[in-house]
Amino acid sequence: MKRLFRLATPLAVLSLAICCQARATEPQTTGTELDFTVTGEAHAAPTLLTVRLFGRADSASAIEAQKTLNAHMAEAMKMASGVSGIEAQAGSYSLSDQTPEHGPTRWTARQDLSLSGKDAVSLLDLSGKLQSHGLMMDGLDWSLDSETRETLLRQARTQALQKVRQEADESARTLGLHVVRLKQVRVSSMEPGPRPVMLMAARAASDSFTPPQGTPQEQTLRVTVSVEAELAP
Repeated sequence: MKRLFRLATPLAVLSLAICCQARATEPQTTGTELDFTVTGEAHAAPTLLTVRLFGRADSASAIEAQKTLNAHMAEAMKMASGVSGIEAQAGSYSLSDQTPEHGPTRWTARQDLSLSGKDAVSLLDLSGKLQSHGLMMDGLDWSLDSETRETLLRQARTQALQKVRQEADESARTLGLHVVRLKQVRVSSMEPGPRPVMLMAARAASDSFTPPQGTPQEQTLRVTVSVEAELAP
């Protein structure tokens, strides 16, 4: 029993020494902490126009309402596929009924259609033709295509990061200190959503339709960098 007791004592001392040594090597913050935020911006004209349309058909028969709508949408998709540089996507589909107090039930079938492209002239011309074939306009949105968006985000991020060290040094000098290190740097971005366009009303003639007009507005992307810096005398 004495031998076991004598072996346990050095192990306990060794464990305590290692623990104390590990704590001694941990970095200790003795300086002043400074939290600040900088923002970078990049601007560009929108590059992508999206036109929102919808088809609608009414009938006393649910089947007939759907057949009519399906035929209209198939024709619209065919017309859109023939225009280069325009992406057409058929959207949500719904079928609803309405029964008045006096009269038979009426069924309404509806489906959304979106057209997107960089060539606004061709896009608006196509949307006018589709309205002449029975579709209705739901709205216009200007936005940025993915490639342009990524380029602007990089520009805004670079601008914000370039401000970080300058802001830290200026703040430190004002306080009579200097920057020891940047402890944490967090980057976040704020992107604008699609901007709706006010539509100009237009009447359809018997053989033509005046396409709507859409004026693009500048898009601004912002990148925010939040920094935690350590200052010392």
